[in-house]
Amino acid sequence: MPPFKKPGRALSAKQETSGITATPASHEQRLLTIAAALMIAATVAVYWPALGAGFLGDDFMILHRLRPIEHATDVSRFFRGEFFEYYRPLGFVSHAIDWAIAGQDPREFHLTNLAIHVINTILVLLIGLKLSPRPLGGLLAAALFALHASNNEAVVWMSARFDLLATCFGLAALVCVMRGGIAGQISAPVLFFCALLSKESVVALPIAVAGWGTFRLRAPTSRTVMSVVPWLVALAAYSALRQLGGGISAVGGASRAPKLAAFIICLASVVALSSNRWLYVRKWLKGKRTQCAVLMFAAIAALVVIAVLSHGRVGALAREKLAVAGFATFYLSSPLLAPGESILSDSTALPVWIFGAITLVGVAALILLLWRLLDDDRYWFFDTLLIATLLPISALTEGKRYLYLPSVAMSLIVATFIVELHGRARRVALSVAAVVLAVSAVQIIARVQDWRWAGRMTAAGAQLVDSTLAPACGTGHVVFLTSPVGMRGVYSHFYYETFEVPRGCMPELFQIVVRVVRVDTPIRVSWDGPNQIVITAPNYQDNFVLSHDLREFDIPLRRGKPVSIDTPLGRVTADAVGGGARVVLRLASAAQRERDLFFFYADGKIQSLGQPQ
Repeated sequence: MPPFKKPGRALSAKQETSGITATPASHEQRLLTIAAALMIAATVAVYWPALGAGFLGDDFMILHRLRPIEHATDVSRFFRGEFFEYYRPLGFVSHAIDWAIAGQDPREFHLTNLAIHVINTILVLLIGLKLSPRPLGGLLAAALFALHASNNEAVVWMSARFDLLATCFGLAALVCVMRGGIAGQISAPVLFFCALLSKESVVALPIAVAGWGTFRLRAPTSRTVMSVVPWLVALAAYSALRQLGGGISAVGGASRAPKLAAFIICLASVVALSSNRWLYVRKWLKGKRTQCAVLMFAAIAALVVIAVLSHGRVGALAREKLAVAGFATFYLSSPLLAPGESILSDSTALPVWIFGAITLVGVAALILLLWRLLDDDRYWFFDTLLIATLLPISALTEGKRYLYLPSVAMSLIVATFIVELHGRARRVALSVAAVVLAVSAVQIIARVQDWRWAGRMTAAGAQLVDSTLAPACGTGHVVFLTSPVGMRGVYSHFYYETFEVPRGCMPELFQIVVRVVRVDTPIRVSWDGPNQIVITAPNYQDNFVLSHDLREFDIPLRRGKPVSIDTPLGRVTADAVGGGARVVLRLASAAQRERDLFFFYADGKIQSLGQPQ
């Protein structure tokens, strides 16, 4: 491979002593610095309006945990407890710092998110410069990551701070590994430990470390093993602290066993290829392109057959993996956000896993088309990095923030490939990349406005409820007859803690009758007598979900499949016929209703139903 910096021309004695004439290398460095500064400025400009996005969804549960903090030592409590069976103390410490600076002012929290994203962009730039012989490779990788459309969720949503922080520490650890030296060997596992304490999504990064030693350094097995061992020690320390401090299973319980097995197999396989054994595998693969094609397409076909024919656990697992493949492929490769925004999040839907099968066929075809890249050891390392970032989220499709770290690997792969094309192909590819960046920027700008709308809607809804309850505090039964979930592709959930922000207190009881999921359609709510409320959707989009206990929402309203359930509020009957849907709530007790305050979501805002006439 050519070196990163081309040697400059020899300078004359006059040039050396005068200090006036810059060397080509220093001129190139200045251009690189200017270009990187412009890229970062563009990123900040695109995301700057997100500072006004407010708080949404899970943000309020985080704020609820921050309120008791009075002294710096109080943050130690985050190391002694879990958060919905997660152990992420450093993420909460970073939130606590924002809370200490600005209280519940959302701008401070969003500013910190943006600052971490900028740092992550710089780290991607450093990794790209290390891997590409041309500075343009690093710049393009950083730009693709910084303006990756699907990353808007991680950057804008306060609750996604865990993803940002884990990625920051994880990338910093990889930079230390790539730079080498004693300092890097010591600091990398420490940074990895910090990444784990931010979010467990980085747990498989030792695979990439082994890949760096095996494929890039071409190190012997003993050296590769020694480079990975400190990372595994850090992982073991995190697991112990997770169980002792957080009270959570060190390995995540039985449900995480398949991922743990996959991690061990992948790590062991990469280590086994060290001492240049991977060169023999590469040589064998180069002559087996046709056989590999048959094997890949046969595996995809088998997965589809299992998904179609099996209705048990195996079939569900096959459908899940196909859905994840479609979700990840679309959002990692597309600069668009609107197409498939609602459907790709439902891993049980037939079109989702069919789309996943199609994308797998496309990925396999692309691999075969670029078979010549087997000669480049960087792509072997990229494969280990991509596997390490995708493995922990291989069962998740409900949030694009999970793809924040995998987008690093994708950006590096695409940028490295583009800048090393030649002639017309390179010019065309760079033009396409420029268009992708422009489209992504426009998509981010539009989505930031959606986040701002959701923040305003949530704040206004909480204020309306609180003003209705005032001057009482901690009393009242609040009922949302319809409640928004995931509207406009952003988080808009209401929880008990949502109503704590205006005055620091929550209602005695909060219940939801119908969750309106993802699609914002016209809704009408009205009284039909003193004990009955009717909810109608003239243009129903299969987006109502109901619940027996008004807590666990697992009953979708399908066309032609009427629903009749008993709830704590009374009997709910629902039906979707033709183009509309109708939900009727018959209240169980008029005496209980005297304590209930009814609200509903419609026309993009929370409204009060009032009392029957």
